[in-house]
Amino acid sequence: MRALLVSTLAFATTFAVALSSAAPRGAQAATGVARCAMPDGTHAYTDTGCRSLGGAHVILSTELLNRIRRERRHESRLTGEPLVEHGLLAGSVAVAARRPLAHGCATTPRQLALDLRASVVLGNVNRIAESFDWAGMSHNQAMQVMTRIEQLVGLAVVDAEYFGATMGMGAPEAGDSGTMQVILQDASMQKVADFDVRRDSGCYFLRHAWIA
Repeated sequence: MRALLVSTLAFATTFAVALSSAAPRGAQAATGVARCAMPDGTHAYTDTGCRSLGGAHVILSTELLNRIRRERRHESRLTGEPLVEHGLLAGSVAVAARRPLAHGCATTPRQLALDLRASVVLGNVNRIAESFDWAGMSHNQAMQVMTRIEQLVGLAVVDAEYFGATMGMGAPEAGDSGTMQVILQDASMQKVADFDVRRDSGCYFLRHAWIA
């Protein structure tokens, strides 16, 4: 879907609600709306990864999120359909335990997000590293990635969404690559980290290049 450059909050809200209503019900990242900061200073609202547009993800404002929630509650009352929680981590509880490595890889973007959150809660860089794609990486590149991974320790993973490179919101069939937008919380503020995602042999991995 082509990015829409907008200048008003009202239009952004309408666009966001329209996207969520039209999204496939099986999609893992059900909100599906990314706000992108573009190089020219404008913002784009889209259902694809910001990286593919040359921009970077930024957090949707609290006002906009609240308006989207109100619209969804209103729509739920009108249609009689239950209100569905959104986000890869919706309805799950952060615990200081991660799936054993012997249980296999993450086969969906949601499982990848759950693994990342659990590893960050543990504060164990080696467990965090299990979610990354190390194939073809030089020693120097690996050391740089480990340095970045260490910076995740002490943060909290609040929520995440997956955007496929070509299909927008990320069902498991979304293709071989995409972007995972992760909302991180430290002691005083939230920030967004954009992780490249690679799918290989049915397994999802975070890639070594990301923006935070």
